[in-house]
Amino acid sequence: MIDTLLSYDFAWKSYATGQTLATDKTHIFRISVDHHFPKVKRAVEEVLSDRELEKAGRMFIQKDKERYIVSKFCLRTILGLCLEVPPNEVNFIFHEHKKPTANGIEFNISHTGDYVLIAVSPTPVGIDIEHLNRDFDFKSILDITFSKKEIDYIGDKDIDPTNFYVMWTRKEALLKASGEGVSDNLHLIECLDEHLEYHKKVFKMRTFMIEENYVASIATTLEQKELLFWNWI
Repeated sequence: MIDTLLSYDFAWKSYATGQTLATDKTHIFRISVDHHFPKVKRAVEEVLSDRELEKAGRMFIQKDKERYIVSKFCLRTILGLCLEVPPNEVNFIFHEHKKPTANGIEFNISHTGDYVLIAVSPTPVGIDIEHLNRDFDFKSILDITFSKKEIDYIGDKDIDPTNFYVMWTRKEALLKASGEGVSDNLHLIECLDEHLEYHKKVFKMRTFMIEENYVASIATTLEQKELLFWNWI
């Protein structure tokens, strides 16, 4: 039986705007919404598209609006650095299942609570972060979401719900990397292994803690052996 799928040895480095980003590698950026929203809100209209501004304007819950603005602002900034263009000139191309890319650069965003994670890569990538809610009663969805082996791995709620979020984020990251995004057969997509074949592509799975109460997973193609972890400052 697998003891844990979590890794704790990822080294987060501080990233300051202006550093060169190698476009042949996969980068993961950790961004605090509370820290960055006061900084970016003054320049939002200069960076976000009209469509993005309109969507932000329709959001009634302030925290949701702040997460959306920070995620779009930082994504455009990061892609602009990769493409060497101003953030407001980044153009998105939407493929099957509405999965976007930017001039050949793959990316994915996930956010919850105070954190936004942005992954950029030259090959398909998916990332998911979840806040570890220890009061969530997940037993009612186990059979429709997980395989028998995954349920055994998750264990009883009274032990520790962390493994539930490990498996959930792995499924989400895999589906996002594949471009599918959603599936009615989650229990058939078993995510216990390090290497997973899905839709004729093989992905490498990694799961890690952002801090004590945040679990995240990332799915990359096999050739992306080295991941670079950045704290966006």
